[in-house]
Amino acid sequence: MEINYIGDGIDAVVIDNFYSEEQLKEIMFELKWLTKKSVLVGADKTAVAENEHGALANKTGIFLEKVFINASHSALITHPMTNLLKPEVRNKIESFNSLYRILYSCNTRTHLLSYYEEDGYYQPHWDSSVFTMLNWFNTEPKNFAGGNNILFSSNSDKQAEVEFRNNRVVIIPGCCFHEVKPIAMNSKEPQYSGNGRYCNSMFMMLGGNNPPVAGPPQMGQTHTQKR
Repeated sequence: MEINYIGDGIDAVVIDNFYSEEQLKEIMFELKWLTKKSVLVGADKTAVAENEHGALANKTGIFLEKVFINASHSALITHPMTNLLKPEVRNKIESFNSLYRILYSCNTRTHLLSYYEEDGYYQPHWDSSVFTMLNWFNTEPKNFAGGNNILFSSNSDKQAEVEFRNNRVVIIPGCCFHEVKPIAMNSKEPQYSGNGRYCNSMFMMLGGNNPPVAGPPQMGQTHTQKR
């Protein structure tokens, strides 16, 4: 696991090889099972950001809380918290910026799985979370180009382009404007082939009295977010 930081008002944490081989195997098995028309819905049904012209994204997705009644049954829900709560990970993240102490005070979270295929994108937007943890996955070998994230500084005209990589995690303040650049498949693929770009967005918030959810190591509970 390699943990790095992007400053300059962007304040992003980038972690490579966040998941172990066994964890990644479980996650990819779950992603394969979820990638079908009966589960994934259009962007307009996943609380996507909008402007006067409509949705800012071209993708499909699902809030995982709509699929898993018991959070412990989902590797996509349990494994992020297992690793984020490791003392060595917490200490490293908090050492970058005192802002990230708030990350570990968040007590509510929800998980949106997004899947991008040909011409998939998400225009610049911000989230209504305190922090957003972006978990990136793809089948190997990768069969598309593009899909990098652009992160915009909150106090200058600086921006950072973060390359999309399998098993990479990016943590940003929810107020950070960010964008997913369009992807292009390397070969013609049927819809829901599973060879596109996956992002499991974990929205972390300071919540109220939401009902507890059994299962994953807890830094609060899961809760469906509207944004």
